[in-house]
Amino acid sequence: MKIVGGKWSNWSGGVTSKPKQFVAPKDEVELAAAIRSTTDTVRAPGSGHSFTPVCACNGMIVDLAAFTGLKSVDKEKMTATFGAATPLWAIGPALLKEGLGLINMGDIDRQTLGGVVGTGTHGTGYKLGSFSAAVAGFKLVTANGDLLNCTPDENADVFAAGRCSIGTLGVMTEITIHIRPAYKLVEKNFLLPPDELFANLDSLVKGNRHFEFFWFPYADVAICKSLNETDEPAPQPRSAEAMHVRGEKGSSQEKTFAAINAVLPFAPFLLKQTHALFSQLMPGAPKVRWSSEILPSPRTVRFNEMEYAVPYAKGPDAIREVVAKIRKDRINTGFPIEYRSVAADDVWISPFQGRESATIAVHQYRTVDTQPYFDACEAIFKRYEGRPHWGKRHSRTSRDLPAVYPEFGRFQELRRRLDPEGKFLNEHLRAIFE
Repeated sequence: MKIVGGKWSNWSGGVTSKPKQFVAPKDEVELAAAIRSTTDTVRAPGSGHSFTPVCACNGMIVDLAAFTGLKSVDKEKMTATFGAATPLWAIGPALLKEGLGLINMGDIDRQTLGGVVGTGTHGTGYKLGSFSAAVAGFKLVTANGDLLNCTPDENADVFAAGRCSIGTLGVMTEITIHIRPAYKLVEKNFLLPPDELFANLDSLVKGNRHFEFFWFPYADVAICKSLNETDEPAPQPRSAEAMHVRGEKGSSQEKTFAAINAVLPFAPFLLKQTHALFSQLMPGAPKVRWSSEILPSPRTVRFNEMEYAVPYAKGPDAIREVVAKIRKDRINTGFPIEYRSVAADDVWISPFQGRESATIAVHQYRTVDTQPYFDACEAIFKRYEGRPHWGKRHSRTSRDLPAVYPEFGRFQELRRRLDPEGKFLNEHLRAIFE
């Protein structure tokens, strides 16, 4: 959690707030007492890696630093229980010591487990679900200070809704997640012209455990990335401390990328050349690593992001329309568009509820105004039945969300029952849920 001079800010620096109080409870009893003690808004920001103001708060901000670490492993049920504030970079090494691993991960490991579960964060893989879908149970402190144990058999409705609830039902303290035996992956990168890519996209997605591509919109090729299980030898696994450092130290290539992104808004004539150059430089050599080391990549260049999930079959048309719009309007961006696939789940307001999805993410450098680019993309995503990633920029409100989230009304009823005064709703979340 980033706090300077009594002010909280998120990872990108695009969201700040100055709460009346910070609390750092040492256990669930203190957490419950703190929540009961206030009538102000309560938010628990984790690492602050959301790009929306989901955790902006002028009331009480809760530091969950005491709620970290591996609590238990059940190798019979293949589940592991962690403190909800455990950072992802620490989870892989902890599980690997037990010969275990997460089923999937996203491409960044700076977030906390509670943060990725609460926002429906995901990786890529046609048969693989999001972090929310992998949850087997959790403990939740509610607005009145009750501690609920939530599983498919206990508080089942809260379990169904709470696996992706943006912290609006309460504060998670522990999360039990489905796991699997440890495994290694081999990563391969290659370039494809868009016509060839889209002609073979379905077979690439379904023929690899993980497949994604990055398309710099002014380039004539896309950077493709596949990962598949392997028995090939891998380097000695990194410790949790090494994984933490790995994600914080920028390489010379990343520093160059940041410098060019700072200049591009003032030099639009460089767009085509830089996109072509980045496309050639980005692919790396094949490599083999343990899953927790190869699925996430260091992301030290700070940015803001919008991502939408669209029905899987509509993904190719949606991204082609986005690129056509960027080129037609000469929209200035130094980042590629990221395209992934995610399995359907049954979590009430998950972006993947009830449908296989393609996700399309667009980014802008942290100092660049996102509105022209993101507004243009969001208009396209809406036409393709898009559902926003809850931790990334969007403008959706309670007026239009029920049309794309079939269980939205059901979620609302449960949320009002657990938090009738809206203690866990800030201004941003009130627009979504009231």
